[in-house]
Amino acid sequence: MKQYCRLHRQSGHAAILFALFIPFLFGVFTLGTDGARAVQDKARLLEAVEVASLAVAGQGSDNAALAKNYLEYYFPSATINNNDIQIKKINCEDNANCKNSNRRFFEYQVSAKISQPTWFPGNDAIIGFGENYAVAGHSSARKFHAETVDVVLVADFSGSMAWRWDRYGPESASNPVRYIMMKEIISEIADELEKFNKTMVKKNKLSVVGFDFFTVEKQPNGSFKHYDHIICSNKRCNSYYQPGKNSDVSKNTVVDNIFNLSHVSHSVERLTTYGSASGYSTFFNIPLTDNFKSLKDDVDTFSVRGSSISGTSSYAGIIRGAQLAMTGVNPRRLIIILSDGEDSFITNTNNLISAGMCTKILETLNAQIIGGENVKARMVAVGFAYDITTYPQMKNCVGQENVFSAKNRDDIKNKILELITEEIGHLAL
Repeated sequence: MKQYCRLHRQSGHAAILFALFIPFLFGVFTLGTDGARAVQDKARLLEAVEVASLAVAGQGSDNAALAKNYLEYYFPSATINNNDIQIKKINCEDNANCKNSNRRFFEYQVSAKISQPTWFPGNDAIIGFGENYAVAGHSSARKFHAETVDVVLVADFSGSMAWRWDRYGPESASNPVRYIMMKEIISEIADELEKFNKTMVKKNKLSVVGFDFFTVEKQPNGSFKHYDHIICSNKRCNSYYQPGKNSDVSKNTVVDNIFNLSHVSHSVERLTTYGSASGYSTFFNIPLTDNFKSLKDDVDTFSVRGSSISGTSSYAGIIRGAQLAMTGVNPRRLIIILSDGEDSFITNTNNLISAGMCTKILETLNAQIIGGENVKARMVAVGFAYDITTYPQMKNCVGQENVFSAKNRDDIKNKILELITEEIGHLAL
């Protein structure tokens, strides 16, 4: 009888001991459960960030919203703050791996941190991770130059291009004369394309179209013929040095004849000059070529001198640029408009855009078939030394997603190279 009581008392002690262990055991269970979730989420976040880095590199964008969309798809219940997503774009010049490689690429690094709600947050009695636990991940993607493209740089050489970037500041490396800076950038782009061509069978080609009020064709005798590419009231515009000043441009006729090279607006010059010797700027159209040394030698002769024809008519450059892009042999075509300000006669520009000038250009180029492959053409505008978003003309022409502002010289160069790589590159992790 005494032994039975002793066993009974001992079984009570075991029950009490087991009850005391319940919070500990449940704590182990909650830590194990949420810990396993955290490990799983870590793996899923690495996958999500990897996908996001490929998407960012594919679009050539450093937009955190794009990466956030992918993260939210993988983690619909998580809290993801914008400042928890970091995107870093590394140019080739700033990347030792790229500089030591024979292939140029842009590297996009994406890092992210999320806050995931726990299943068992715990309390004073039971251990847990709290209401949320944080998980972080990092990935990178590279965009390489893989295919070939015909690039047409439609470059502003109006009178304001003779100013320094900051017009009233002293000239310096950070405040260069605009047209000199433009010439240097064009030469550097040519050098990069030449590097690409050394590793490829097909060749990238580059064209340069300068514009003020006119585009210019250099003649064998050294003279320069200037073309306005427009007509007014279905005849030549009255204003000789400032075509279209009276705002009576026949917009529909101009748009209909963009690619009709025999049309009077493209075939009969408005005036003939002899460059700087006659007090005018010196620049001229350079057709698509892979002879980059010759192109650089020609660009080196360009100069800007303010004169009666040194206003800005981007539509002239766009039209001539489209005509030269039409002569391309690569299925990828990229027209990049570079300008330091709005057009002198914005009514004409607005009217031509509203009449479908830019749409007509892209539709005509994209209708081509080269080697059995459909041509893919794109137009982009890069503004510098002014806020391009203030003036809607370029946005209305190329689309909001194709308008960019550059803050300095390197911004312009890197944006051009990024656009080239974006257009014809391939991705690698």
